[in-house]
Amino acid sequence: MKKVTEFHYTLAHKAVADGTVSFECSLDHDHWPWLALAPSDPIVVQSINYWAAVETSVARGSLDPTKWTALTQMEWTYGEGCAGHAVTGVSELVGPVGEPGYRLRLFDSCGASVLDINGTGVVFSTRDFESWRTEAKEKVAVSPSFSSVDFHFAPPFAVGMKVARDCFLSPLNQSNPPCAQALITKESGFPPVHPYHSGSGDHVNSTHLADVARQFAALLNPDKSIAIKGGQMKFLRFVELDYPFGVELKRQDSSSGSITMEISQAGHHCADITLRLGSI
Repeated sequence: MKKVTEFHYTLAHKAVADGTVSFECSLDHDHWPWLALAPSDPIVVQSINYWAAVETSVARGSLDPTKWTALTQMEWTYGEGCAGHAVTGVSELVGPVGEPGYRLRLFDSCGASVLDINGTGVVFSTRDFESWRTEAKEKVAVSPSFSSVDFHFAPPFAVGMKVARDCFLSPLNQSNPPCAQALITKESGFPPVHPYHSGSGDHVNSTHLADVARQFAALLNPDKSIAIKGGQMKFLRFVELDYPFGVELKRQDSSSGSITMEISQAGHHCADITLRLGSI
């Protein structure tokens, strides 16, 4: 759901009849702390994906910001623009009429491509979302005695992070296939504990999961000299906060440099994430 805020990542919207919206991008680090990260960082990519998709949909009149929405799938390619973060962008409607499909293209100050994003979502226009979500959370709470203090996190260097605050994964389980456990709580996944993540607070969101995927890729690559060139995410079920969930290697393609992982929680398949990797 769109968080009500007086601040906007996309500015100076210009909408035309076919639904295309051009915009400028905020570079205000005070309101968007994740701008301190590299443009290709998964947190940056997913934050832009959320805010730009929502705000340009509101600008064209295709989305009611008071309704609950969810991302069902998205893919992105990092364009390696020459001058840092995006300063302009274009949002287009794609897919069948009535389905919230979109394409976002973002450019740096040189006019070079920074990001190319395609996504599909769903709007919960009739369902009693709050009651439905309450019931879903209760079903996942199968271990009332679980405490986050009992969770064993990997050291920062193992998941490609610099500080313990940023670690969401356990050490790698060298099973066949390799896997790990993840944990994101209402405290660890949001400000002020985590300065770069945000969200509704109702569930583990796409930004969290992209970060988890990046950390899992680091566990699989001990030398850590990898860069994320793009990826795909498909969401099947909400992942709940405050309870562990699994990350398992599903497929690894050495020719394309991609890895695909499956996210599961409480015995349910929740998401599939593919990252396309390259060398730094």
